[in-house]
Amino acid sequence: MKTNHMIGITPAHDALRFDMLRDLGVQWVRQGYVFPFAERGSERPSEAFLRSEEQVETYLREGFQVLASFPGPGSMRYAPEEGKTVYVRAMPEWMGEVGSADYQKALFDAAQWRAERTKGKITYWQVANEPDIDIFYGPLTKDQNIGFLMTAARGLLAGNPDAKPGINLGYINDYARLLMREMYAIPDSPFAYLGIDGYMGSWQLGGPETWVSYIDETARLSGKPIIINEWGFSSLQWGEKYTDLERKNFYNQQVCYYKHWQYTWGKGHTPEEQARYVRLCHKIFADHPAVIGNFFFRWSDAPTCWQCGEPDCPAECAWGCVDVDQNPKPAYYALQEGNRTLFG
Repeated sequence: MKTNHMIGITPAHDALRFDMLRDLGVQWVRQGYVFPFAERGSERPSEAFLRSEEQVETYLREGFQVLASFPGPGSMRYAPEEGKTVYVRAMPEWMGEVGSADYQKALFDAAQWRAERTKGKITYWQVANEPDIDIFYGPLTKDQNIGFLMTAARGLLAGNPDAKPGINLGYINDYARLLMREMYAIPDSPFAYLGIDGYMGSWQLGGPETWVSYIDETARLSGKPIIINEWGFSSLQWGEKYTDLERKNFYNQQVCYYKHWQYTWGKGHTPEEQARYVRLCHKIFADHPAVIGNFFFRWSDAPTCWQCGEPDCPAECAWGCVDVDQNPKPAYYALQEGNRTLFG
């Protein structure tokens, strides 16, 4: 049995059943903040920030530890007001152009302020989200992307020297290797751990067994402990298919476009295979010495896909261990068993 392991999940639900979450054996949640200041020079956080802060405080009051997410520069996502998928900037316009001196100073100051405000409550931070994937780094150049990540991490450490920042890679690719080489394999790296995400058998080729080589390589290149910040297996293979005339024109990738997984594993994307995937991955994470935590993605199925806005899209609608009404799926019981028997 592996001890001192971060047993976590991405909750992603507005009315979470804390009793069920505790019974699952979860001790950590991965939860994000929005950028704190809507206006230049403001000393009062925005209402949006205060809402995100209250959500984090709720988890802390309920006895969970929090791996907090500091917001990234933006993402390609469905914007209801525009009726299409566009790059949505997460940093306020008053900060100026990405990479400018004003932008970097505002970013550092906000990270420092955020870490000071949570000192004694939050230690582990995820800086941005999957910055090796174009959906998230968008129009940023390599230097702008690295500058954002390093500045935010150093700001967090300035606010709390005990903070443990890290990034989470979307998967292993040449860009991910570049980020590890230029931000981790350096003498003054501000990062304490490396987060890695993976959906082999869904977004990528492979299956649970692919995790072993992925963990081996990232641990070697980063030289840091590994936290599995996101992992899972979609339980929905098909959504409603459209003709070309019916098909909407907002999506990031082919899964939204075709409403079908290009990659699969085992007997396909079903609730039963999702549970089997969980059991096999849990064993790998428990056995690997470099892994210090894992955060299942995610607690509940989603009513709509955040990338395309459709309610039956395999891309983002069926990752939960419970359904949209928080009824347990087979994966819930697989997670529960592994959390108790493999991680204590």
